[in-house]
Amino acid sequence: MPEWFEPIVNYLIRVVQAAIAIVVAYLVVKYLDRLVAAFVKIEEHEYLERFLMFLKAIVYSIAALTAISFLSTEPMIFAVMLLAVGMAVVVTFSDVLRNLGSELYVRSSRAFRIGDWVEVDGVQGRVSSMTSLGVIVETLRRERVFIPYTRLAHTRVINRSGVYGVSIRLEVRVPKAYEVGKAREMLTSALQVVREDLISEPSITLRGSTELFYVFDVVLDVMNVGKVEEVFERVFLVLKSREPGLDVVF
Repeated sequence: MPEWFEPIVNYLIRVVQAAIAIVVAYLVVKYLDRLVAAFVKIEEHEYLERFLMFLKAIVYSIAALTAISFLSTEPMIFAVMLLAVGMAVVVTFSDVLRNLGSELYVRSSRAFRIGDWVEVDGVQGRVSSMTSLGVIVETLRRERVFIPYTRLAHTRVINRSGVYGVSIRLEVRVPKAYEVGKAREMLTSALQVVREDLISEPSITLRGSTELFYVFDVVLDVMNVGKVEEVFERVFLVLKSREPGLDVVF
C-alpha cells in the first residue's frame, strides 16, 4: 500500500465523522419542535419561537465545533481552545442564560397571566405585559414597574385575581390622635362608600403601631376587575376627607 494512501484514508474518515455530526444536528433540529412541545407546556407562541431559536443555535454551534474538531490536525489543541471559548461565552452571557431559564420557569408555572393583579415584594398592580426580559406591572398610582424574570423566580408572587374578582391589600396608617376603636370605626364607615362594588365586607386588621400611627391592613375583594382603580380612588378620597393626616400605602 502506498505511503500516501493511509493519510488520505484517515482524512476521509474524519470527513465522514464531521458529516455525521452535521446530519445528526440537522435531524435533532428537525424534530426539536415536537420534543419541546412534548415537554414544555407554554401557550405563548412568541416565547416558544424564541426559545426554539436559541436551542437550534446551540445545536448547530455544537455540531459545527464538533465537525471542526474532527477535521482539525491538532484535535487536543483545538479542544483546549474550544473549552476556553465556551467558558468565556458562558461567563459573558450568564445573565442572559439565567434570565432565559427563569422566564421558562415563570411561564411554565402559569402563576399569572396578562391582566391579572399580582403582588411581588410589596408591589401590587396589574400585569400589563410580559417581555423577553421581565414583567411590567401597572400600580394603582399609574406607575409602571419592571420586574425581571430572575427576580420573579426567586421571590413570592401572590396572584390576587380570583374567579369572582380581585383582592387588593391596602396599608392604612391612622394618626394616634384617635383611639384604636374609633380609628377602626372610622375606617369601617369610610369603606362603606364602595361596599356595592365589593364581594364581601372589607377586612380590617390592626397589624401594629408606630410612634405616630396605628397601622391597619385593609383587604378589599373587588367584584369587577375593571373598577379596581376607581374603587381605590374613591376609598383614598373619602379617607383623606375624613382625616387629612391619614396615609394609605399599597
